[in-house]
Amino acid sequence: MGLKMAKIEKYKKRVNPKIAKDISDIIKPYWELIDKSSDYYKLRTLAIDVGKIRIDVKEDVQRLLEAVKLAAWAKIDKKIKRLHGADKKQDYHIKNLKIFLGKHNIDNVYYSILFNAIYGKMMINLGLEDFKLITNKAKKANFYSSEISNDDADKLMKSKLKGMKNAILILTGNNETTLDELDNVWQCALKYLPKNGKTAFAYKIDDTNKMQLNLMAVG
Repeated sequence: MGLKMAKIEKYKKRVNPKIAKDISDIIKPYWELIDKSSDYYKLRTLAIDVGKIRIDVKEDVQRLLEAVKLAAWAKIDKKIKRLHGADKKQDYHIKNLKIFLGKHNIDNVYYSILFNAIYGKMMINLGLEDFKLITNKAKKANFYSSEISNDDADKLMKSKLKGMKNAILILTGNNETTLDELDNVWQCALKYLPKNGKTAFAYKIDDTNKMQLNLMAVG
């Protein structure tokens, strides 16, 4: 990890500080999930999701992004080896997701939303193992859809996450949506979850006037 972090610092010096911060913000949700996760599936899925991160940028910026991704992969591999030893085969399927929604009387329209977040064209996809991690040992679950802005994110999260332990946030923005706006929604969710609460995140860009949130709250 030491050499990989040194490489990150090397490339940071070559790019605009704001761009370097933006890249740090992109990887931040993954970095924190790696720290929180001990589940084998989740860690493997995080490695896949990190690999999907793509931005169209100049060469030095691309090198910084790749260095950050390599450091994340190294962190994941190290944790898997420490917690789980040798590689092993484990399975969690989309049918398990559907069974979970049926058990908690969640409408099929939300199955489509989750399916698209996992397998559809997204900037950041939801991992199937994210869903497994968030819903493990769940006693209750609710799904909500709403337009959201920086002004009402706090109020909405306070209302919908009361008494819940974990959450999945599926966000749709447009070409003008900033990383700060996405981070604000995510931070509001963390604010109203317990300290050991878990979150998973998916994001896509579409032709929408206002940011759209699909939120699954799990208790």
